[in-house]
Amino acid sequence: MTSRTFHFSTVVWGPWHTDVFLDVNLPSLLTAGNFEAFAARHKVVYRIQTAAEDVARIEASPAYQRARQIVECEIVPRNVHLGIDPIGMHHMLWRQAIDDAREAGAMVLFIPPDVVWSNGAFGHIAEVAATGKGAIFMTYQRVVSETAVPAVKRLFQDPETGIIDAPSRALVDVAMEHIHPLTLTYLRDSPNFPIHPEFILWQVPGEGYLMRVLVREMFAYDPRAFDLNEQALLAHRPDAADVHYINDSDDLFSLSLAPLSKDIEWYIRPQRLNTLALGAWWLRYDSPGNDLAVPHYFYVHSGERTAEKWRTAELQSEALIRRLLGTREVLRVISAMAASNLSYIEQILAAALVESRLADFVRPDGGPATILLPGAGATYRWLLDEESRVADEGEAGSRRRMATRLLRRILDHVVVGHVDLVPGQDAVFQTPLGGRRQLTWRGATPLMDGIELHEPGFALGRAWCYHAASILPPAVGSRELPVGLRRQRVETDLLDGQPVGVARHQRYPQTR
Repeated sequence: MTSRTFHFSTVVWGPWHTDVFLDVNLPSLLTAGNFEAFAARHKVVYRIQTAAEDVARIEASPAYQRARQIVECEIVPRNVHLGIDPIGMHHMLWRQAIDDAREAGAMVLFIPPDVVWSNGAFGHIAEVAATGKGAIFMTYQRVVSETAVPAVKRLFQDPETGIIDAPSRALVDVAMEHIHPLTLTYLRDSPNFPIHPEFILWQVPGEGYLMRVLVREMFAYDPRAFDLNEQALLAHRPDAADVHYINDSDDLFSLSLAPLSKDIEWYIRPQRLNTLALGAWWLRYDSPGNDLAVPHYFYVHSGERTAEKWRTAELQSEALIRRLLGTREVLRVISAMAASNLSYIEQILAAALVESRLADFVRPDGGPATILLPGAGATYRWLLDEESRVADEGEAGSRRRMATRLLRRILDHVVVGHVDLVPGQDAVFQTPLGGRRQLTWRGATPLMDGIELHEPGFALGRAWCYHAASILPPAVGSRELPVGLRRQRVETDLLDGQPVGVARHQRYPQTR
């Protein structure tokens, strides 16, 4: 086990944030299982960046005086009134904390001022850090500060010392009782799904919530080993073995405090979760670290977990995440197509990839795929032939059949894996529907099932593409389209052949 140096960093100023910082945040860190347990394993420097006018109040507080007895503390006055918006100022000061830790050869760990921590949370972080992990991630659950703060103080605060000792499961009960309206909108079946969907929740009746995280900002990491992008997310894909996700509330749980009306604009407009819109949002907050976070299940529970109940939520979430991953990657390809000045018909074909639910076939590990794009003339002729066929069959039902044929044809032009054109070297590839494609050569010309491929290929997002001289023939051995690809799935996901119903928020109906 390794002992390391950590810089803890809190950025706080203003009456409300300073109040909750001194009232419940810092007192919850003074339990034996938090600062004390951490300081017993690692060297800690706790740096608090704050407005000059708040320094005296923080220094005089009993909570800060107790913290100084456990870890080395520094208060750094900052001019937070520079005309920069508060979020921008926070990011600037976080960057300063990162730079300071890097220069000192230390890990940096961010402690928001508006969070209540379970006893033992930092002891668990210390254990993980001692294994040598370079980055540690966790999640918060937002609650209504107006009611949650009094409840926390009543239930867990020692009247003599002011220390807040909150066991994780008891703190989860508080979170359920005082859950913020914004948190509820992250439920899979929410009628007011938020415009910033960093995570998605599935309710496990009577036991808690399962969370799947799409985007997660840094919590504790070594700034010498990881760089951040402009959105403070990981700028490169780390070694998965160097990253740890704390995914069980028994190990760490925290309440993120917020006034009742905060961020109401995120969810005031009624809307359901839409995979296309969510995929586009996810691409705007792109980071190689997202694909490391999304496979994890995060369990929030106040009692023992019943395996079969949680497995239902896990299966539901897996089906949705698989579609979201694919939709995001197809949108990445479409964005690259627009930037590559490809023809209008090729862009239409690419857009159809989204509607084809290619998401269901994208490999969760981010494996490569190759798209074979027919020329514009060939695609036009095929579409005209389909229109003639619709006219001959009659309108009723023929549009649906045309859509099914379109989906099959599109998936026939995607192969799993990267197609390397090595002159004279034949190969066999598989389509997402299990069909076979045969690569052969006519002299120096590559042929896919007899159709000429034009070199060089080109990258579109994370996919590799080649132009094809015409529409490819149907792939040999293709399966039928799964039912889920032939109709829109709204309330039911299918996985492993089992129907999985959408869970409802049942345990605390008074919070709806």
